[in-house]
Amino acid sequence: MSNNKKISRNVFFLGLTSFFNDWSSEMIFPILPAFMAEILGIPKSVIGLIDGVAESLASILKVFSGYVSDRLDRRKNLAVAGYILSTIVKPLLALAQSWLAVFSVRVGDRIGKGIRTAPRDALIAASAESKKRGRSFGFHRAMDTLGALFGTLTTFILLRYILGPQSHRTIFALSAIPAVIGVMFIIFGAKEPKTIRPKEKPKLSWKALPKNLRILIVATFIFGIGNYTFTFFLLRIRTMGIAMAIVPLVYLLYNVVYSAVSYPAGILADKIGKRKVYAIGLVMYILTALGMAFFNASIWAWVLMGTYGLHMGFTNATARALVSDFAPVEIRGTALGMYHTGIGIADLPAGLLAGFLWELYSPKIVFSVGAILATIALLIVLMIKENGKSPVIKKN
Repeated sequence: MSNNKKISRNVFFLGLTSFFNDWSSEMIFPILPAFMAEILGIPKSVIGLIDGVAESLASILKVFSGYVSDRLDRRKNLAVAGYILSTIVKPLLALAQSWLAVFSVRVGDRIGKGIRTAPRDALIAASAESKKRGRSFGFHRAMDTLGALFGTLTTFILLRYILGPQSHRTIFALSAIPAVIGVMFIIFGAKEPKTIRPKEKPKLSWKALPKNLRILIVATFIFGIGNYTFTFFLLRIRTMGIAMAIVPLVYLLYNVVYSAVSYPAGILADKIGKRKVYAIGLVMYILTALGMAFFNASIWAWVLMGTYGLHMGFTNATARALVSDFAPVEIRGTALGMYHTGIGIADLPAGLLAGFLWELYSPKIVFSVGAILATIALLIVLMIKENGKSPVIKKN
């Protein structure tokens, strides 16, 4: 590979790992709600509890796994452990006969995600110099989302043309195949970068983060409260006249745009600045939210979900690259963990806020508030100075 234009070996193999892991996960995701509600008869309130506890655990674990990777100065082994755990537990859904069994699998899978995310992102950051970091995270996000596309299409084909509509358990079992392939790529393809161990062990401290990084995390948290879960976007497009049978195609459009844009957006971030590209992504979310608030024709549902895919392509990978640039090398895993945890913590108030506003007022108010919160986050981000270099902690 040319050092001038292409990504590193580690980033390439980590991208393949995420591609196959998301292929596996998205074979399960589209049909799991129906499996829980219609086949196992789990009440909606319990389904919400299962998802809430599982996602919260993943969010909390991300900061600690990042911190541990900094303390050990080892990223790969933790990332591998997280992927292996998820690979083992996800197919066990095929044996689930109760809500407790589903809960155990979901929690195990999310624990795996919580363990691997921050160390994996720190491994990507360590495998790319700052001027190629946007490209590297963009490639990884593109592969991840492309895997989601393949997973969704695989399940659709299996249900519609091969196995039949009641083949949930078989699909859960088959999801192990791409997951195992993904684990093989990180085990045998990725390597632990050589780093200089700091004389002092890093501390799990908010104050240890540089000011710019703390401001960025606060901005992403504020944005996260108004960046509602995908469920509310799907509910909104239904009210815009999109038939239930067409919803998966709109979801597919979102993922196609997200995947197609991530890598070019990462390259652009390296050229013009990651903060600028992240800000552009926030503007796209503001436009999406305003459109969701004020437009009602079904054609706008397609346009706005495409715009939402652009937003994700411009922000998701770029934010990780920006955090990696701002974080001192010694605490990069911790910083990435705090970033991911902040987003995860914001999910709970975001869901409560959206549900409350939807029930008491209307979708127009829900997405108008989302646009306002995104605008506040954008103004904060525009105040951040980007130096493009990872600082080093000074020893006293």
